[in-house]
Order: sequence, then structure tokens, then C-alpha cells
Amino acid sequence: GKTEIRRLLDDMLAIADAENKARPHYGGTMITVQEGSGVVKVHRVVDGQQRLTTVSILLARIAEILGTDGKCGELTSEGIRLDLLTNPKRGERRRKLRLQDGDDEEYRRVIERDSPESGDGAVSRAWCLVTEAVDSANVEPVVEGLNRLRVITIGLEGRDDAQQIFESLNATGKPLTEGEKVKNWLLMGLSEQKQNDLHDDYWLNVEKALGARHDADRIDLFLRDLMRWRTGRMVAQNLTYDEFRRWAIRAGRDDPTRRPGLCSELASLAALYGQLTGTSGKPPPRIVESQLRHLRAMGVHAHRPLTLRLLWDAQGEEKTTDEEVPWLVPSLRAVSTWITRLWLAGRSFAGLGKAFVELAHADVPAEESDRARFWTRQIAGIDDQRITVPTDAEVSEGVRLTSKYGGKDTRATRTVLCAIMNWEQRDEAPPCDSLTIEHIMPQTLTEAWRVELGERADSIYEQYLHRLGNLTLCGGKWGSAMSNRPFEEKKDIYRKSAVRMTRRLADFPQWNDESIKRRADQLTRNVLHLWPWTSG
Repeated sequence: GKTEIRRLLDDMLAIADAENKARPHYGGTMITVQEGSGVVKVHRVVDGQQRLTTVSILLARIAEILGTDGKCGELTSEGIRLDLLTNPKRGERRRKLRLQDGDDEEYRRVIERDSPESGDGAVSRAWCLVTEAVDSANVEPVVEGLNRLRVITIGLEGRDDAQQIFESLNATGKPLTEGEKVKNWLLMGLSEQKQNDLHDDYWLNVEKALGARHDADRIDLFLRDLMRWRTGRMVAQNLTYDEFRRWAIRAGRDDPTRRPGLCSELASLAALYGQLTGTSGKPPPRIVESQLRHLRAMGVHAHRPLTLRLLWDAQGEEKTTDEEVPWLVPSLRAVSTWITRLWLAGRSFAGLGKAFVELAHADVPAEESDRARFWTRQIAGIDDQRITVPTDAEVSEGVRLTSKYGGKDTRATRTVLCAIMNWEQRDEAPPCDSLTIEHIMPQTLTEAWRVELGERADSIYEQYLHRLGNLTLCGGKWGSAMSNRPFEEKKDIYRKSAVRMTRRLADFPQWNDESIKRRADQLTRNVLHLWPWTSG
């Protein structure tokens, strides 16, 4: 299939690009049973059929690219066909690999160049995929990777129970997580003492920083976002180990002597990622934490490959104060502003993850003197119209017209209203954790509220119920006390609120669509002040 062929080719290209040119690539285990004897021995393949077939198809494609006289190192087109794909005997060629049923006819057409693309079976589809993926531009590294491909073969005799051995090798236990695969790969091949040292000194710190002692998924997410940054691609969580291994091979960091350095780096990165997620025992400086806390509270995690990279880059720079490098907080603020304005404008976040991955992988020019300005320009230069930074007018329209309650919106609304409250009240603001969202016009339209809203009560209720102008913060006993009370009764409670924006509601003579619009305008001025945007 496409996924498996792509994985094989990616592995071959990664191993060809490895700094260690002598490094082999392990391609799994193959089980065969010898059947009969003779000049040409016959082996039935119990496990490994698909890999053998795919590699054979790949060799046939390489032979086609090389042509009659072409060479690729010591490999030639004729050598592939005579030595690797067939067994010449008495002037007759026998294919080394024979498949079952209809697959064998399609495979014959591949080997004999008899319109192999015209079939509709798995072999013909595989041929078309390989033909599309391998061409003259990449054939040499593919061959170099194949030259290093190794398998472990288990050759059985007739008295051996091949099926039982096959089942034991493919036992259905709980599969390893991506993080467990990475850990095993990091420690494999080292002495027992060295494995214990690296595990205790570094890997346990990774688990601690991520709060992952009882939640392995957090390690997988960390490694996924790390690989998204390092590769610039939207790496899927279930492919993290493969990407990590290829990245380490290309960077020449797979050598056992370099494992301690790699483990140390992972522990440091995990500590920074724990600051992003709030699981790290050692928080960042207060001014940095305030930006990260807002991003966490918004409930949008797509930014993490970039923000992890920003924290990592800042670690290596000289600080101007005890708390920060000069460009870090403005850069984080640009990320926070981008996400917040997208939400305020009522935009979808589709495409945001890919944009952050590409940003994270971007090179900062050596001559760039102001990194904060560089990152702001990069964000401003996003050309995906779905996620460009919204203008002030778009933010204003989103505040006035879009729903801000329900699902993830509830969390974001509370975050934005808390930010306004903290800005207005500073040290006098109550703890945000003690506050909940209050619908001023309640979620249940009582008769008293129908009178309050007038003839268009149903229409106003339908349009404005979940808009930001109709939402505020309340806490403790006051939240449950208000419920569906008439506005005049709510005003008496609002006057006693510890939240200034809620106290101001008591100044409205009545609550209707015009009141909601006026309050939306007030909130718009606040959010534009808190999250201003210039392209830099």
C-alpha cells in the first residue's frame, strides 16, 4: 500500500543521507520453510511476503531507470535482472520470487516489462506507486539505502511449526507507545550500566517535566511537536518514532557515543515543553509565564512547535535581565495576539497547525538584529487567508456578531473576560478560577424577560444569547443566585460583584439588544487595547 511503500522509501532515503555511511538499516524478520531440494532450492515464505515483493518491485523500477547501460555504483540494470530478480538456468530465466493466484501474473508483467501498470491488483498498484515515487533524481540514494537494508531470516525445517513461530513473533499484546519506542531506541546497544544511567538521569526527567509518569500520551505529544518543529512537516502522532529515528540518523546522532547528548537535549526540551503545558515543576519567569498561561487558557495547542522553538532559542542567548531575553516576550505576545484575534473574529483555526509548523522550521537570518520583529513579520506574512491576522474591523465585527459560548468557546470567553478584568483591576481582581460565565439575558426566556426585551423578544434571544456582549463573569454564591431572575433583580447582585465589568452592568437602565450592542462596543475597545496588532 501507499503508506508502507512511502515508509520504506523514506527509510531508504534517510539511511542514505545519514552521517554514518556504514550504518545498516534493519528491515524486520523473515520466516521461510525449505520445500524439497535441488540445484535451485525452494523456500516458502511464511512471514515477509509483502516486504520481499515491494523490494523486488523497487528493484525492477531501478533497473528500468538505469536502462540498458546505466550504472548506479556497482549495480547495473542487467545485474538487477540477472542476479536479483531471476535465476538464469539452461538459457531460461526463472523468477526468484513467485506469488500466489492472480498476483503472480501481475508480478511477472512487472519483471518482464509487459505493461505492468495495466492490471488492477495490489502488485500493479504498487508498481504505479513506486514508478511515481522513484525517478532519475532520487534513484542513487534509494540504491544506497537498499544496499544497507538488512533482515533477520529464520529458516525452518519441515518438523518446525512455522505457524506457531509466526504467531509468537506477531503476538497481539498492548502495542508500545511512540515514546516507549523512542526510549528503547535511545538505550538499545548500550551497556546495562549506561542504559540505567541515561534512564535515571534523563528519561525520568522527561517524564517528570511532562507529568507523564501515569500518562504516556503526553510524551507522544511532546515528541510529535518536537518533530514537527525539526522537520517542518505535520508529523502524525502515530508516526513520531519513525520521524525521530530518521531525523537522528540524518543528523548523525544515532551513534551510541552521542546518545547521552541526545538524551540530555530531550530532557531540556521536555522541561521547556512542560512550561508550555503547565506540567513542569520549574515555571519560567513571571512575564513569560503570563503569556504561556494565556495560550494554555485559550485551549489552542497548535502553537506549541513554534513556542517550544522560541523558548529553546532563548535558552542559548545572553539575557539582559535576570528574567528574559529581550525578544522572547514580544515574540510570545505576537503568537498570543494572533490566536486571540482569530478567535475574537470568529475565524476557524483550520490551517493554523500547518502554519505554525512551517514557522517553527523557518531559518532566522544571521543578520537579523530584532528577532521579535522577525517573528511578527513572519506571522504577518501568512498567505492563507483563513488564518491571516484579523484587522481591527474584523475583530470588532466578530465580537458583535459571533457566538462565544458552548464547547471550546466557553473556555476562551472566560479567558478573554478574565484578561480584561485583570487589566482593569490589577491586584484587586478576584482569582479567575473562582469565576464562571454568566448570561445576562438568561438561557431560559421567562415571561419577565419577554417583557424586558419587548416585541422582538424571541428574535433578540435567538441572535444575542451567546454573543460576548451578553456574557460576563460571576463567582461563588452570586452565580447560582442570579439564574433566570429579572434584570432589575440581577442589577442588585451585580452591584456587589468583585468584578468591575460586572458591577458596571448595574448602570444600564434596561437590558435589550441595544444594551448588548453598547456593551459589545465597550468590550471591543478593551480587546483591541489588550491585543493590538501591527505587522512590525
